[in-house]
Amino acid sequence: MKRLFTILRVLPFIAYLTIIVGAACSEAVHKDSPAAISRVEQMPNLPQPYSMRDWRQVTRDYLDLALDFHQRGDHLPLASWTDKSHSMVSLPSYVGGPNEAEAINYLAAVVSGSLVGLDMRSFRDQDWVTMGTNFFNADEGVYVNRVHDRTGKSFWYDILPNLLASQIDALYPNDATRDRHALKSALAWHDACEELGAKSSPPTLPSFDHTGFSLKTMRPQEKGWIEPEAAAGIAWLEYMAWVRFKDPQFLTAADWCIRSLEERPLDKSPLYEVLLPYGALTAARMNAELGRHYDVAKLVKNCFDPHGRPQARPGWGVITDRWNGLDAHGLVGSTTDGEGYAFAMNSFQWVGALVPLARYDTRYAHDIGKWTLNLANAARLFYPNALDAKHQSSYAWSAAHDDKSVIAYEGIRKWKRGASTACADFRTTSGKIFKGSFASTEFRGEKPPDFEEFKESPGDETSFEHIWEFDVPKASNRWLVVDAERIDGGHVGNVFQFSFGSRPEGPYTPAFSVSGLGLTQVVELPTALRTKLYVKAQSSNRSVTGGSADQLNVDAMAISYCDTIGPFAQGDLVVTFINLLNEASVPIVLYRPASAATDLGLYGSSHVGILGGIIKTTNVEGILQLDLLKTDYFHSNAFRTYLYYNPHASAKTVEIDVGSEPCDIYNAVSDQLLQKDVRGLTHFIIPTDSAIVIVLAPATKELRHDGKRTLIDDVVVRWAA
Repeated sequence: MKRLFTILRVLPFIAYLTIIVGAACSEAVHKDSPAAISRVEQMPNLPQPYSMRDWRQVTRDYLDLALDFHQRGDHLPLASWTDKSHSMVSLPSYVGGPNEAEAINYLAAVVSGSLVGLDMRSFRDQDWVTMGTNFFNADEGVYVNRVHDRTGKSFWYDILPNLLASQIDALYPNDATRDRHALKSALAWHDACEELGAKSSPPTLPSFDHTGFSLKTMRPQEKGWIEPEAAAGIAWLEYMAWVRFKDPQFLTAADWCIRSLEERPLDKSPLYEVLLPYGALTAARMNAELGRHYDVAKLVKNCFDPHGRPQARPGWGVITDRWNGLDAHGLVGSTTDGEGYAFAMNSFQWVGALVPLARYDTRYAHDIGKWTLNLANAARLFYPNALDAKHQSSYAWSAAHDDKSVIAYEGIRKWKRGASTACADFRTTSGKIFKGSFASTEFRGEKPPDFEEFKESPGDETSFEHIWEFDVPKASNRWLVVDAERIDGGHVGNVFQFSFGSRPEGPYTPAFSVSGLGLTQVVELPTALRTKLYVKAQSSNRSVTGGSADQLNVDAMAISYCDTIGPFAQGDLVVTFINLLNEASVPIVLYRPASAATDLGLYGSSHVGILGGIIKTTNVEGILQLDLLKTDYFHSNAFRTYLYYNPHASAKTVEIDVGSEPCDIYNAVSDQLLQKDVRGLTHFIIPTDSAIVIVLAPATKELRHDGKRTLIDDVVVRWAA
């Protein structure tokens, strides 16, 4: 009781001090500051409905399920040994998907477990850390996404495994083998920068306007798109290598990469998938630690703001929207694909890279705190227990095997993309159905293959013709999508022509032709179409001499449309995307059978430990404690540092247990001490719509200023921008 009385007795003074500090904090954030993130200003202070999961427990429960060799049931166990010597584990990227480990999945799970306090060198009696080194390709000197894989297919798939491996090195330091791998990786990507045009004399920057880079041939790779954010991932890798090994060529490479990002025109954002936030963090850290002057605001803006063409990935950024009564603010993905399609992996990774940025530039504390609150609240929507069965693609498996709902969907859409399939084989006038029926065209890519198969009648001069009947969905925009192939039986010059009409007797509008193993075909349907659609397939002119019977195999057919159900949790495995029109605003889809696979994505779920490690709830609902050191890998000597944001319309008193050792509480935003010589449970006040960055420093140690830096006991606690 005496201790409680003491706390209450000093509380009024603390409140007064903190309110004064809060005013200074607010001014510091907005005065002459480029740090305001305009995209975050569009988000609510407190998202609704508010429902914050215990992300630390979600992470632990996820790893208990994903890495348990003794689970039984459909698609279980998820983890399995690849060899009798138990030297490597296979972990599918999707529940029910191919059972082959990806580094972006496996290594992320190792990082996640470590961030929530698990020792992944002995978790479930296995050394997951050492097994992860199987992804290292000794020939190319880097980690690759699959064991024995090679680089060159995609920048982000090649670079992210190396980022994750470096994070594991920070979490489990002083391993000679992994240190050698990190050194070789940094050298390899440094050399790649030079091959991409970087020079110190005369000063020349590398160009990352390529799909990927082969470290085997030392040549850029082109596959029809560019991933310029590779510069951001390499910048982070090279700067971490410089911090570790102090080789100046790594610092040079980091500088090349950051400046190449800076110099891109504003209308050509480098954002492609997941790497760009690492560039923003690296730029902020180099500014703080080395006195550089990189344009952090520009890089942060590119992380958040979606743009149209000519971006590397039009429409991608951070979502600021409410989906059918649910705040989806803060999630990361496409803002235009079906009006919004967010992804779990990207959302989790954004937090891990951008939250530490507030430590190096406290002007971002307010907006990073507000954004993280929105994202962490909306992230529950990736999980099956946040939605009813009709709002997700793989409810049955999760309900049967994941009672704690810890495997997330790969993503979530603002609206479900519907697919109305054929309801009947209306008639066949020539030729015959050799196998299957209209029901066989409901799903794409069944295993074993399930086609509706037609054969022409040999010697019959009448053109083959078959008609399917569809019920037309009530939607404004609809597309007919058909996945079919022609099997050549020797009928020279023949094709199968598809057309559609509103009545079986016609008239029919030509749609497309199938001449072989071509791409899936798509045609937009008239808006005036009502009730019924009839789709006709017929062979071309039978009078060509020297021909014989051909065969038509129809794998899947559907009318693709925007459903009224939303949001809808799914992914890219059960739903297969055929085409993207209008800058990815209209996805055209077919479905795979739910029994064959699910959209529950381990490769996204494995990154959840970022939230679990960084985020803790406090005594005030809606105010989170964000650990700014947790994902600030290879940081310099630092004291415990936390970001708090108050979204409420009034000041709030927040509790913190500082531990048994006496400490001073310093606010890095206002550059002031809040309390001195406290221990155990204490309190501080956060004004409305404000953020503070708390540093818990040893009590009674000297606070001094050295230029733009503030130090306590010779440890930097604030870098002024």
